[in-house]
Amino acid sequence: MARKKLPIILEQKEVEKLLNQPSKTSLVGLRNLAIMKIALNCGLRVSEITNLKSEEIDLGLGKIRVINGKGGKDRDLAIPETASGSLKEWEKKRPQSPFFFPTLKGKKLLIRYLQEAIKRYALKAGIKKKVSPHTLRHTYATFFYRQTKDIQTLRRILGHSSISTTAIYITLGNEEVDQSMRAFNGL
Repeated sequence: MARKKLPIILEQKEVEKLLNQPSKTSLVGLRNLAIMKIALNCGLRVSEITNLKSEEIDLGLGKIRVINGKGGKDRDLAIPETASGSLKEWEKKRPQSPFFFPTLKGKKLLIRYLQEAIKRYALKAGIKKKVSPHTLRHTYATFFYRQTKDIQTLRRILGHSSISTTAIYITLGNEEVDQSMRAFNGL
């Protein structure tokens, strides 16, 4: 059986540095900040972000409906307060488009563009890790598990059909094991 590598995640300080990179005075910066906040607070896949339609997000109710996520599963997600401010700011200024996160001309945003933008922001923030939109999803899942220890709910949030796919976050989220091992003085 092939060994599975643990996914890369960002720590809190790295998340803060990353979120400080987009310009809050430009439309592109507002959009990209809102995208990173939704990835870090709801665990959306990059394709789910680029496919998100305006009618699938209700900021008044604080809900997102992810339509036909991977495996064709729809799911409803709550938008945490930490993301709603950026999303509301973007909603006020975004171009007319059926997509919630379009290009400035209203077209569908390309996945490749988002991958490159997040990589650039990470480099600019001085983050040495290889950062992608999926890194943000892994970071969300790890922090969610660390805070709640609820793997079943996390599985549903991420849209995984099998708990074995979600189980990787148990390993990543068990910081107590790491702390205990560091506290151990050895024999």
